Amino acid sequence: MASTIIFYLVFAVNLLLAGFLGWSLYDTHLIPSQYVYLAAGLLILIPLLLFLLQKEKKGQKKKTGARVAAIVLLLFLSILEGAGAYFVHQYNSKMRNVTEVHSQYTEVGLYVKNEDKAQTIEYAVERQYRVGILEGVDTEAVDHVRGNVEKQYGRTMKTVSYSSLADLAKAMRNGEIDAMLISSAYLDLIDSLEGFEEFSQGLRSLYAGSFKTEILVPPVLEHTEKNKPEDLGLRDPALWKDSFCAYVSGIDTYGPVTTRSRSDVNILAVVNTKTKTVLLISTPRDYYVPFQFSPVNGAMDKLTHAGIYGIEGSMRALGDYYELPVHYYLRVNFSGFIDIIDTLGGVDVESDADFGFDGHQYYKGMNHLNGRAALGFVRNRHSFGEGDRARGRHQMAVIKGIINGLMSSKIITNYSELLDEMAGCLQTNASRSMIGDLVQLTLDRKKGDWKVLTYSVDGYGATEYAWSLGAYAYVMVPYANNRDYARELVTQVLANEVLTQEELQTKAPKN
Repeated sequence: MASTIIFYLVFAVNLLLAGFLGWSLYDTHLIPSQYVYLAAGLLILIPLLLFLLQKEKKGQKKKTGARVAAIVLLLFLSILEGAGAYFVHQYNSKMRNVTEVHSQYTEVGLYVKNEDKAQTIEYAVERQYRVGILEGVDTEAVDHVRGNVEKQYGRTMKTVSYSSLADLAKAMRNGEIDAMLISSAYLDLIDSLEGFEEFSQGLRSLYAGSFKTEILVPPVLEHTEKNKPEDLGLRDPALWKDSFCAYVSGIDTYGPVTTRSRSDVNILAVVNTKTKTVLLISTPRDYYVPFQFSPVNGAMDKLTHAGIYGIEGSMRALGDYYELPVHYYLRVNFSGFIDIIDTLGGVDVESDADFGFDGHQYYKGMNHLNGRAALGFVRNRHSFGEGDRARGRHQMAVIKGIINGLMSSKIITNYSELLDEMAGCLQTNASRSMIGDLVQLTLDRKKGDWKVLTYSVDGYGATEYAWSLGAYAYVMVPYANNRDYARELVTQVLANEVLTQEELQTKAPKN
């Protein structure tokens, strides 16, 4: 009797574990549904067969030894299913930390000069420090942090509004204000102002707070009978399973990837899943383009500054400039860049010249680089007369190396560790379902390997008014024919045309 009760308990537990494992496998989206259903069916079928074999017929009793053997077998299966379910569940949890991210944080700080007497925020509030803020910029975030301070110390903060970052920085330097309450993303911008080089090094923070906002990316339109793929223009999003455009951003911070920051890497990845083709279009960080969003409202600025208005600011700036639908993003910070590449065991990157930078030597041709060497490869621009043009090519070369690494067998042995590294340094709004389907497509060798094409747009240097700075600064004015050629390439890729890198470079405009 005791063995019968134990058998039924173990049987019930086994069925639950089999069901949980089956659901967890399905939830990864990495395995085709038919295989998941088959595996789940087999996992459930085995205990059911044991149950039927152990079921006592009228007038007969099963031998205790046979029942014990069935219990042992079910326990063994349960241990395997439990371990499998645990590891698959861990994978799903890690993927949730990386994918479908729709929020970001604005870090706001109260900054005083290093020599200021104030050592605490309480000191500054009690003595009614004059605090400078930017008018109409990050208003919600600044008001949120200011409200927290005022509530905590029971005093109203005395603020002075300035219409531009340049005016705010001058007021701080000249002693017209005692402190600044601004987003941390603006500190580097102040340093880029003429006459304010390394100004931020003379400041220290008395208080820091953060404000969470949603990333407002337009939804992808699904195809319907009234909205067929062949009827869609470049201004309308295609169903991602056929093709899509994603923004790849590398932010210039070693902090959390969810923090708003300038973007030093600005690449559009146009993906055709039918032909397994990826077109990478690199745009220099100093490109002079209009920002068609609030609070800039059409004024001209450097592309890199779009990132301080959120990831959607950069997506909008590039999407508007190229007249492309950009609905997905992939953002990585510099610290994460290093860890991801090291986890992959390094990347193979082709250099077009010999040069040294930050203690690393790079040679013309193929180089195998670890994380820090790869970071130096993409950050260096002073070794080349082309500056950002060369850096853009290097960025795409490293991205191409990462894509090749992700498609190799290295990813299988380092997958769990890779996910751990990604969780804190990479974010995307792509769903796990989308990533799972792309992984399945990558593993489908019948459709061939992915082809990665690269193109960098160009321009000429000039000094123009940058809205976010409120001052004149160096910018790169775009060559219009470069944008036209980039759009032509996008059209060809989406039309399933076969392109080669050599052909692409040969036909590119010579400015």
